[in-house]
Amino acid sequence: MLEFLDALREAISQTLRQSLPEPQASLLLGMVLGVKSGFPSDFYQALRVTGTLHVVVVSGYNITVLINALGRGLVFLPLKARFFVIVLGIFLFVSLVGPEAPVIRAAIMGTIALLATVLGRQRDALRAFLIAGMIMLIGNFLVEFFPMLNQDVLLSAAVKSAFGKSWLFDLSFQLSFLATLGLIILFPIVDRILPGRGAPLREDLATTLAAQIMVWPLIAYRFGQASLFSPLVNALVLWTVPIATVFGMVTTTLALFVSQIGYLIMLPVGLLLTYFTQVVRWFSSLNFGFFAASPFSVLALFFYYLVLGGGLWFLSQSFPRKQKTS
Repeated sequence: MLEFLDALREAISQTLRQSLPEPQASLLLGMVLGVKSGFPSDFYQALRVTGTLHVVVVSGYNITVLINALGRGLVFLPLKARFFVIVLGIFLFVSLVGPEAPVIRAAIMGTIALLATVLGRQRDALRAFLIAGMIMLIGNFLVEFFPMLNQDVLLSAAVKSAFGKSWLFDLSFQLSFLATLGLIILFPIVDRILPGRGAPLREDLATTLAAQIMVWPLIAYRFGQASLFSPLVNALVLWTVPIATVFGMVTTTLALFVSQIGYLIMLPVGLLLTYFTQVVRWFSSLNFGFFAASPFSVLALFFYYLVLGGGLWFLSQSFPRKQKTS
C-alpha cells in the first residue's frame, strides 16, 4: 500500500509540474500534498519574508475537505460504519502527504471530532486540539524511548515516521500548535474588537492576526526577523487558498487521466496561483516593513507567552461579565 501511495504522490507531482509553470506548480503541490521541495529559491525566500510559508503546509483545512467529501459520499452507510471508513481515508491521506506535524495534528483532531459526533457528544475544539497535542507527544515519547516498539511489525512505517521525531523541539510542530491555538482562543476576541464587520477580507485579516499574535515571537526568535506586512499579505492571499486547494484536488485528479490537456484543465487554478505569487513577490520586494529582531533569550519568549496567557485569561473573565451587564 505504501508503495502505491508513493507512486501516486510521484504521479501527482509530475502531472502538476507538467501542467503549471513555476512557482505555481510548487505552490499547489504545497497546498495539496505539503511538498516543500522544488520552489525557486527567490520565491521560497519571498514566502518566508512575507510570513506566508505556512500556506505550503497541509493542515486542518485539507482534512476538513476530506472528511466532508467522504461524509457526503458515504451518506448511505450507517453512522458507525461511515466513521471507520472516513478514519481509514484520513490514515491513507496522511500516508500520502507524509506524516508532518500539522497534518498529524489535524488528522487526530478530525478523528476526535468524528468520534464525538458518533457518540453524540458536543464538539470542543480546544479540548480536541489539546488531546491531539498530547497524543502526538506521548506517541513520540513511546517510540523514541522504547526502542522495542520499532521492531514491532504491527507498527507501520508511517506511524514510526510520524512519531519517531522530537515533536516538542520541532519548529513545524511548534508553529502549527501555536497558530492553531491562536485560531481557537484568539480569533473570537480579535473578531469581536476588529472594526468593519462584513467588510471584504476582514475575516481573513482577523484569522491571520489571531495566528500571528501567537507565532511572531517564535519566528523572530528562530529566524531573527519579523514582518509588519505579514497580516496584510495573508489577508490578501488567504481567500485564494481554500478555492485553489479544492479545485486543485479536483483538476489534478482529472489531469492524471488526461495529461495531454492538463494545462487547460489547470488554467483556472493557475490564475489564482498567479495572483497569489504576484502579491507575495511585490510585498517581498519592498525595502521597508521588515525588521531584524535582536537576539533574545528563551526566558523572554516564555515571558511573552506568560503575559499573553494572563491577558487572555483576564479577557475571558471580563467579556462574559460585560455581556451580562449590558
